[in-house]
Amino acid sequence: MNTQAIYERITGIVIEMLENHKNNNYSESWINLSGGSTFAKNAVSNHVYSGINQLLLSYLKRKYNYTHNSWMTFKQLSELGGRIQKGSKASMVVFKSVLYIDKKTEKNITPLIEGLIAKGQTTDHIEFKKVGYLKSYLVFCVSQIDGLPEQFYKLADLEQMTGFERDEYAEHIIESTGANICYAPQNEAFYKIDEDKIYMPDRRQFDSKENFYGVIFHELTHFSGHPSRLNRPIANKFGSVFYAAEELIGEIGSAFLCAYLGYENRITNNVAYIENWLSVMKNDKQFVVLASSQAQKAADYILEFSQVTEDAPF
Repeated sequence: MNTQAIYERITGIVIEMLENHKNNNYSESWINLSGGSTFAKNAVSNHVYSGINQLLLSYLKRKYNYTHNSWMTFKQLSELGGRIQKGSKASMVVFKSVLYIDKKTEKNITPLIEGLIAKGQTTDHIEFKKVGYLKSYLVFCVSQIDGLPEQFYKLADLEQMTGFERDEYAEHIIESTGANICYAPQNEAFYKIDEDKIYMPDRRQFDSKENFYGVIFHELTHFSGHPSRLNRPIANKFGSVFYAAEELIGEIGSAFLCAYLGYENRITNNVAYIENWLSVMKNDKQFVVLASSQAQKAADYILEFSQVTEDAPF
């Protein structure tokens, strides 16, 4: 199967899965050294944050190089005997709420309606409208807090992780790019354009070659967008449409390269990740097509280093 056919096939599968919502929830591809989910979560309830809260808290974890991605409110940390480190700033979590407004008087009758609903009583005799709005509260990362019980700081034992069997063909592709890649025990993988450098978790944190190569190909796709290479606009503000577009390109590029190597079981995880970022773009599937075009250029660029652009090795 030639590369163009692979690209078209993967793009079609991604769009079909997005349209049919057959994908599973996205999960990180490496073992989290903090001993829990790599996703941002509440350290006390273990509730995993969703939507924009997940994106923002995970971004802040990486920005400030926090060891953990667990968070708690001031009340929660105080009840556990925790103390906020000097100079630490809280982060905002938002959630949707609703007000009940009397249609005749325009007064807020939320307590009345909520009371009736809580008692299982009917509200049919009251004419009201719902008004949605956002509420917020503040949280602190566990890494900003001292004095918590030991289990909140526990890290996984890297020495007991066995890693995965290397794919020499994939290793050749990676090495041929000449990318500056730093491997270290950590819970994040990312490309820093100002350093032109890829940061990856330790190889032993990955339990399969599919997961490892899926992640590193995502970062290599970002690497391809550097001004000295394909010159995509990748240095954009987190959460912006352009930032989301580059994340789509990165993950679709990863899907292309993994499929090229025969790792098509990665597609479900690729699609779940893509759907997260597509929500920033109003769920317009056309963005997938546009991102796929850029991802194809990136995949071709990466494969050209090792001169394997014609036929896949399977």
